[in-house]
Amino acid sequence: MQNNFTSIDKLNTQDFIKNIWQQKPLVIRQGFKNFRSPISAEELAGLACEEDVHSRIVIEKGGAHPWQLINGPMAEELFATLPETHWTLLVNDVEKHLPQLAWIVDAFRFIPEWRVDDLMISYAPEGGTVGPHLDQYDVFILQAQGQRLWQTNSQPVSEDNQLENTNLKIQKDFKAEQQWLLEPGDIIYIPPGVSHYGVAKNDCLSFSIGFRAPTHAEMLTSFIDFIANDLPTDKTWKDKNLSVQKHPNEITQDAINNMRKILKEYLNPEHPALAEWFGRFVSDTKTDLVFENEQPFKTFEDLKQTQPVLIRNPASRFAFINNGDKTMLFIDRHKFSVNQLFAQTLCAQRELRIDDQNFEQTEQQLIVSLYNNGSLLPIN
Repeated sequence: MQNNFTSIDKLNTQDFIKNIWQQKPLVIRQGFKNFRSPISAEELAGLACEEDVHSRIVIEKGGAHPWQLINGPMAEELFATLPETHWTLLVNDVEKHLPQLAWIVDAFRFIPEWRVDDLMISYAPEGGTVGPHLDQYDVFILQAQGQRLWQTNSQPVSEDNQLENTNLKIQKDFKAEQQWLLEPGDIIYIPPGVSHYGVAKNDCLSFSIGFRAPTHAEMLTSFIDFIANDLPTDKTWKDKNLSVQKHPNEITQDAINNMRKILKEYLNPEHPALAEWFGRFVSDTKTDLVFENEQPFKTFEDLKQTQPVLIRNPASRFAFINNGDKTMLFIDRHKFSVNQLFAQTLCAQRELRIDDQNFEQTEQQLIVSLYNNGSLLPIN
């Protein structure tokens, strides 16, 4: 596991969170000093051809029509037909397919890790871009190879400011407020709702570390589904104080108040199930990727002797909530009741040494289970 850059150079993380995070763009010059891309454009193209990899190509000029979108998996022969300029290849979840690149994401752990979505890598020749647009999530973009010109605008964007005849949400009118030319090792942070426009000046690789931003609608729907799943069937509509109505089709105020009482019982910020639901919600992988180790182990001793150092699978999501004597540990939406120290040890770093720790028997069994189902991986 390569970990050349365990922190971002020249970045005061406390100051960043207080004065920059979700407020305004920031360029960090040589945040990764002397950075060299650990993946080539050819390797990225090969990854885009794999069946279980989410990839796409955006061709601004020279395609079948302006802003042509091609969704993967890509055919190898496709790349030979692309124009010389003005196109972009984008590949999502790269750290999940190439765990050796997870150290890039780990450098941003001053933001809670459970907020991270994925590492997306894009390649573009000269002029390559996905157009001016905005996202509703935070993103750090590391320039890995070549140069890219970034422009931003923080003004609100009207709904009709969108190019027609394309599924891409590209702004037809964009005026830059700020611009920067990024070199390898430079990082730009872009908060939600800020329009940005990046154009490759030459052969260019960019690494985007995006953060999840579920909508309130998604969270509310998920919470309702969670608490409703185990409600007993005798929890039904009851109106013992019903009176004879003049108009049988009228929904009276008493009925509305009865409904309010039901909703207040469950849609309550102090609901005892809220913390567990939230832990499961943020640790949901939201991906179909399945990783199982080919050599399962039955005992902790056998695993420790064979694989003394493990890594947390970047395709898995780990989080925990301290809850008195016991801590709720969440892994890929599953909940485990563990000691606080064990949860902290498991989540402290990407790598986990199991040959010099005094784990309890239940903890040993959980580690073996996590290894066998692929949440923990052998170190390469």
